[in-house]
Amino acid sequence: MRKAVYRVVRNTPPALVYVIFLLLLVLATVPAFRPVLFGLSVDDLLQLRCFSPV
Repeated sequence: MRKAVYRVVRNTPPALVYVIFLLLLVLATVPAFRPVLFGLSVDDLLQLRCFSPV
């Protein structure tokens, strides 16, 4: 099993790894940039007000 995993890791091109990391980074930061891209709505303002720690 380990040899198969090492073979897959060794044969994976670095560009594919960078693409996967960039995709995960974009998916992780989508909630933070949604108000910037689409503007603030009433729901966003209520979430910021009601669910922010005091």
